[in-house]
Amino acid sequence: MDEIKVKAKTHWVWTYRAAEKNPSRSTPGVPIWPHYLEDAPKSWVDEGLIMDSEDFIKEGQTTIFDFM
Repeated sequence: MDEIKVKAKTHWVWTYRAAEKNPSRSTPGVPIWPHYLEDAPKSWVDEGLIMDSEDFIKEGQTTIFDFM
């Protein structure tokens, strides 16, 4: 049975949670494996392992909301 895939608005990147679980392969903010870059397993999103690069905020990065 094929796993349900979800499409990214831009492309998928690893999260801090993924880096905690597997630091040797997952770096926060870095694109995931090329064959999953745009369409990735839904379970990875549900588990918080990946997110759309558009939504990723690096640690220490200032956003407009910091000034409001």
